[in-house]
Amino acid sequence: MDDDTNRRCRVFVSIAATEPIGKSSFVTRAQERLLKPEGGQYSEQYLKRIVSTYVQLGVLRQVDGDISVWSFANRWLDGDIDYETFLWYAIKQSWAIEGNFPEGIEGLHALNRILLNADTPLSRGALRSRLENDHDYEFNEQGIRGYPVLLCELGAARKTDDGYVVGDLAERFADRFRDADIFWQFERWLAREGSGVDPPDDRIKRELAKYYVYRESGGLGKHRQMFDTFREDYLDDGVLTNDPTRPRMRRDEKYVAQERRRRELRKKVKSRFESVDGNDLSGLTASVLERLVNATDEEEVRAILDGTGSGLSRDMIEQKSPEGRKHYRFPDKFSLYEWQEEAADQWFRDGTTPSHSGIASVVTGAGKTVMALEIIKRWLDENPDGVVTVLVPTNVLMRQWLDELIEKLNVPPSDVGWLGGGHKDDFADDRRVLVGIVNSVVKDDYLESSLSRVDNPPHLLVADECHRYTGNVFSSVFDYPRTAQLGLSATPLSSRDPEEWTASDSLLVSELGDVYYDLTYDEAISRNLIPEFRVNYIGFDLTPAERGAYDRLSRKVSDAVNDIELRYQNRLYELDGNFAQKLRTIQNSTEGATPAIADYFRYTQERRDLIADAVARQAITLHLLQNTIEHEKKAIVFQERIQQLERMVAPSEGRGRNVRTGRISGPETGRAELYEQYPQLKQVDKGLEELFLSSDYRPVMYHSGHRNPLWNDLAIDWFGDDGFANVMLSVKALVEGVDVPSADVGIVRVSSGSVRQRIQTLGRVLRTGESAGRSELHVLYARDTVDENIFYEHDWEEDLASAEVTHQTWVPGDETLAGELREASIDELPEARESRPVPSEDGLEVGEPYPGPRDGYQFSVDHEGSPFEKASDGRKSITTDSVRQVAEFVYELKGGGAVTVNEANHAIAYEDGNPIFAGVVDDPNSWDYDEKEGGSLIDDPPESFEDLY
Repeated sequence: MDDDTNRRCRVFVSIAATEPIGKSSFVTRAQERLLKPEGGQYSEQYLKRIVSTYVQLGVLRQVDGDISVWSFANRWLDGDIDYETFLWYAIKQSWAIEGNFPEGIEGLHALNRILLNADTPLSRGALRSRLENDHDYEFNEQGIRGYPVLLCELGAARKTDDGYVVGDLAERFADRFRDADIFWQFERWLAREGSGVDPPDDRIKRELAKYYVYRESGGLGKHRQMFDTFREDYLDDGVLTNDPTRPRMRRDEKYVAQERRRRELRKKVKSRFESVDGNDLSGLTASVLERLVNATDEEEVRAILDGTGSGLSRDMIEQKSPEGRKHYRFPDKFSLYEWQEEAADQWFRDGTTPSHSGIASVVTGAGKTVMALEIIKRWLDENPDGVVTVLVPTNVLMRQWLDELIEKLNVPPSDVGWLGGGHKDDFADDRRVLVGIVNSVVKDDYLESSLSRVDNPPHLLVADECHRYTGNVFSSVFDYPRTAQLGLSATPLSSRDPEEWTASDSLLVSELGDVYYDLTYDEAISRNLIPEFRVNYIGFDLTPAERGAYDRLSRKVSDAVNDIELRYQNRLYELDGNFAQKLRTIQNSTEGATPAIADYFRYTQERRDLIADAVARQAITLHLLQNTIEHEKKAIVFQERIQQLERMVAPSEGRGRNVRTGRISGPETGRAELYEQYPQLKQVDKGLEELFLSSDYRPVMYHSGHRNPLWNDLAIDWFGDDGFANVMLSVKALVEGVDVPSADVGIVRVSSGSVRQRIQTLGRVLRTGESAGRSELHVLYARDTVDENIFYEHDWEEDLASAEVTHQTWVPGDETLAGELREASIDELPEARESRPVPSEDGLEVGEPYPGPRDGYQFSVDHEGSPFEKASDGRKSITTDSVRQVAEFVYELKGGGAVTVNEANHAIAYEDGNPIFAGVVDDPNSWDYDEKEGGSLIDDPPESFEDLY
């Protein structure tokens, strides 16, 4: 600390040390006693700013307008404590104990950890980058509010010519920051003891959950009331009310008693078993400690300790094992559904696919995991020396499969292993069933090595959510030895028509077998496997301002598409995947810029953001949530992106500010600009925020962007606890592979056009007859926009024939927050895109209008009637007879021009914008070219896309 800072701080504290003093009088005295180093008084405005800063830091207190100090300030003036200790006491008292800025403690803690782990001095820029990238923080460099400066003042950091390094007190402050972080203490408590622990009681846990959702969503300003609830519950009353000479984070007796109980249990364990020390028992839950106390011998103690650790442990698995049941058998009173018996029987002896292989396409919620357990049971009976691998995409699914194997099928815990979360079991350790996250399974070909260590026995591969394993890396799992395979998914293939399969679809079928069993929603409802449900499509109009912006962006997208097709038409025809995937392939394979493609992605994203933020979408969401809460139902709200979820929680405040640094972050103007363009949006956003703060609104949040994955586990547990949470806010991460407690209402607030995602979404809401009421899924879409893609390219009437499908229209009221839903009129129903079937050639006449598909490969006809394609050196003349015949017709029709060849090899030309049938040609892959100008595009390909065009 420099002398000027020390002198100023001492003057300010001494003025307020004797008795409280009004702010104006305080500033006057400060002007008299505190002079500039070069002489002269500081301005009143400057001193007021300093007073405010010191109040925020806790150096000064402000109560009812009067300035005073805490008792520990007198200890500093008397020389009992040094400045660094005094400053820390002030920060701890103000930011943590008083709850004025708890997020600031986290910011200091994060920066201190960065410096402790750094090998070299770090500049401000480097610190900022690491805070932003590793801890999602931002900070400015103004005054003592800047974290690096504050750490230096505390003695935890030191500034050198090369940058910031750790100070002498850095290690000490690592513990201090952690102990003063009340929210972190609660996270640690819940992670160790579980979501159902008491204390804290449900009221406190609800406030914890709401505080976490609010601050992670960028909320700022209203978090204090939530934080105060659990702060006051956590701290002892004396800590909250006393004027301390030494601030302490003393906990309430109920938390102390719980820790005392754990301490007594640890003491009992160590007194009974001399081989156990404190390190062995650190961090263990009370339930594990009780098991250790009741252990019969050292061997049992070691078995418990070996199976216990952070995350999933063998001890946890063993506790789930049922007693008094035969292994590899379902409970006595348990019976399979008829379809599960059918599917298992067909897998073993299906006439259309080889036995012991195939994919079961089963709607979510009907029980496909239990069907797979039946297959595992029978297959192991037939193959007593065989082993099973259950392949999953996520940690959540791995845990669910382990639970099902142990609890439902009663597989002995010693037979079960898992790969993932830092844990690697092995078939060589006498495991018969391994459940593995695909990343861990294929890393360094671990599964292949594990199988080879036991001489490649009969091996059944069960691929859950099998459509997830067709990428270049994950598909290597199919290279490992196996003698049987079963694929599971609600949506294994992108299309039921083999002619429309993608390369990924073909790979999946070639490796796992055909879809041998298909259980649709319609059939599941008819078999009473899932309750009847209603799908309600809610259409809304954009405001005039939104429509104008949408149309402008659409024109820009159209211009970009025209440029792309002009440059890459034939390449687009040849590539697999949808339009966007093809563009990504071209981008990644082309050296240099691709401006038209960049424009396409930019403007399509801006257009999606526009309609995702539409005023009516927010208003309808508010309306549906209010109705759900009023009728005491439970809802899951789906969106595509985390930012969209955040706009349901704290859309109008703190946008772009970092939630953990509060005023240290800089404001972002994006939302404010939207409010200027669309004034009604601000009113709706305020309505959503008011709903969030209502005591009747009890949300949890599930998505892949949590800074601590613990909160996803808590969300699932608390949403499943009736009366605890009534709304789950989710993003894509919830769509598949998560065993979600049932809900009454699903709200697809923002959706993609993905058929696979829509089917998975239905399964998150619909569960097997757990309630008498009918589940509802509301799907919101902006009329006459790309949102209506959800109705294209799939026959929902076929899949949902037994469901009630309704269409409603949102009618805004005179007030922005007012509005109502009514049945859509015939004119308001979305028009499904008409697919163009390939017409029979018998009914086609050259020169007549062409009714079939019009996308495909492209060539041109020059002004002399010769067909050609563009090439790097100009043109490649096509010599194939069928193409030349089409070229003659096009030349006679309009003197030349572009010709498209579709999937049926039908050639289409355009006259006055209308498609005209020009004839049938050979497949473009077999065309011949003038050898003087170049060979076949297939036999002699160009080296790059640039060469081709």
